[in-house]
Amino acid sequence: MPAGYFWAEKVFMKRIIIISLLACITAGGYAATPPVKADTSKRPFLIGIFWGPPAALSTNAQYQAIKAAHVDYIQFTEDALHPGVDARKRNREILELAGRNGLAYYPADPLVNGSEADIARMVNTYKNNPATGGYYIKDEPGPGALDKYAAIYRQVVRLDPARVPFVNLLPDFAVKDYEKGYVEKWVEKVGKEHLQYLSFDNYPFRWDGSFGETYFNNLDIFRRAGLKYDVKTSCYLQSMGITGAYRRPGANELRYSVYSALAYGIKNMVWFTYCTPTGQPVEKFMSAVIDSNGNKTDLYEPFKKVNGEAHQLGKTLIGLDAVEVYHTQPQGPGQAALPAGFFFQPEQRNADLIITHFLSRVDKKTFVMVVNKSLTSRQQLVFDIHRPVKK
Repeated sequence: MPAGYFWAEKVFMKRIIIISLLACITAGGYAATPPVKADTSKRPFLIGIFWGPPAALSTNAQYQAIKAAHVDYIQFTEDALHPGVDARKRNREILELAGRNGLAYYPADPLVNGSEADIARMVNTYKNNPATGGYYIKDEPGPGALDKYAAIYRQVVRLDPARVPFVNLLPDFAVKDYEKGYVEKWVEKVGKEHLQYLSFDNYPFRWDGSFGETYFNNLDIFRRAGLKYDVKTSCYLQSMGITGAYRRPGANELRYSVYSALAYGIKNMVWFTYCTPTGQPVEKFMSAVIDSNGNKTDLYEPFKKVNGEAHQLGKTLIGLDAVEVYHTQPQGPGQAALPAGFFFQPEQRNADLIITHFLSRVDKKTFVMVVNKSLTSRQQLVFDIHRPVKK
């Protein structure tokens, strides 16, 4: 089986062969994690891109390619914020192209940093456009800026509760007292009843060939916070390389990013980046899914394929909570070891896997997801189920 995922096909009395990814098990006799509150949100599983086509590449064909790759929305198009650019005019152009192709767009407007009257004027400019999916507020606010952006967030929700305000938090290695003093503080300042998604970025594929040691820790912190506050979680997936900082991922890395995020209960994924940023003052970006001339790169087809897989699985995953996430070969923070008494055990003890226990929010049915952590090796695995299985 391809690295990154498996499907459940054959069930024996106490053994299951996994040759796919997600399996529902109806059973009794297992003391599950206490139930969480029912999810009242109607939002489906969504996939977005950060860094849409700049003005020079804003053609209908480019937007058709975005839609064909199973993308739902464009979260950021950087040139709308360029000095001297009429942001309202540029955002309307993007909204027109997005709407024509069945996409949503989050307008980026300098008014968001103005007075309450400015923010109201911004929302009123875009709220009646059916292609408006949300509003760009702030990427990676520091701990000292949470009050400011929480107030803006609440105002935007108040003015347009149908749309998503965009605020994305820093990765765990950038902030002290990260979980309590930053992530949970953000939720409490915004108010969990207002927060549409709890979002972060942490890109694991490093320039030197290593894997980011806090990647799984970040995912687990957000998984716990999402369960604690009953808020859907979102994260950014690495589809770019930056010289000296991040290596350019391949098809296996794209798949790895998707399935590891899904295993930790992520309900909204955003790719960073789709188009290739140019003219940046510090970072030198390597070609992403679309190169700087608007051409599809070798990442486009695997990007399209894995997005389609995630969309299909998302129909089920959107209603599940990742109540337990384990690693068979834990190697760092956020990687809890698979307990010997866990009901779903691989016979191959040396297999390097993520195993997630999901519970349905509606009827508490049990689901299991198995993710192959290898970036190079395919595996077919056999599992023992240590409890009665009805179906």
